[in-house]
Amino acid sequence: MLIKRDKVVILIAAILFIFTQTLIFASIPNNIDNEPVNVIVKSGTSVYTIANTLKAEGMINSSYLFMVFSLAYHGKLIAGEYELRRDMSIMDVLKKMGHGERTIYALKIVEGYNLFNIADTMEKSNIMKSNEFFALAKNKTILNSLGITSDSIEGYLTPDTYYYSKEIDMDRFIEKIAQRTFKIFGKDEIKQRMKELNLDIHDTLTLASMIEREAKKKEEKPIISAVFHNRLKKGMSLDCDPTVIYGIGVFDSPLKKADLLRYTPYNTYKFKGLPKGPICNPDKNSIMAALYPAPVDYLYFVSKNDGTHVFSKDMKEHNRFVAMYQRAKNTKNH
Repeated sequence: MLIKRDKVVILIAAILFIFTQTLIFASIPNNIDNEPVNVIVKSGTSVYTIANTLKAEGMINSSYLFMVFSLAYHGKLIAGEYELRRDMSIMDVLKKMGHGERTIYALKIVEGYNLFNIADTMEKSNIMKSNEFFALAKNKTILNSLGITSDSIEGYLTPDTYYYSKEIDMDRFIEKIAQRTFKIFGKDEIKQRMKELNLDIHDTLTLASMIEREAKKKEEKPIISAVFHNRLKKGMSLDCDPTVIYGIGVFDSPLKKADLLRYTPYNTYKFKGLPKGPICNPDKNSIMAALYPAPVDYLYFVSKNDGTHVFSKDMKEHNRFVAMYQRAKNTKNH
């Protein structure tokens, strides 16, 4: 009986010794190289694949030990982009992946941003190159999957701050942002309102984007919307400067008279009705303003050079205000 008990003690001691030595081995730095290495683990990747990939890239010295000690996290590691070093041990790497200490990127889409602004933000935030974003924003497969008939996703990216981790493919990330926009239009009362106005989602976003670019104050959005609606009802051209700017693609210089005469599918001085599509990404307030214009009969507005506008019912009154505020602007500039 004593001999049997001694054997059990020896066996337990041997197991503990092996475990301790294995743990010590797994805690030893893999290398002396402390240069950071970014490793991306895609969603749905198995621990087996992660272990073998890290071993192949020289990040760990044993894929087997990595899988064994991953059981401390129930064999479930969090996908994402990890900044690792070759001087990290297996246990160090597992701790990072088990706790999800991954790199998270913030994408802030500001109200009124167009695709050019978003592309620039993407690149500055180190999410992706601007040309790569444009390729996705105009990808027909993505657009068709979302039911967007336009030639780009312009107008469909709801302004907000989004957090991105590279385990998610970028096209899925963009689709999720666009789905936020479609959710607004999923409500029955919104569908009914669009039907009453004879507008579809694309038309509504186009009108909302014009309101977004024209209005600096939230409270003016329904009034500016009313001007556009009233002009559409009367068969007048919308004469919206921001659409002209978008069409010529020059955003950093003032409009010239020649620009107003230049035809593009966005020059609302050259044709009646809405432009080809949205000229920016409007917020929910602009969308609601497009659907619920103020009950006023204004047909014109001009900037007062302080972020607000003065509204008119006829051309004579409008011209008087244009002269007044244009003169004030010139005086201020000189």
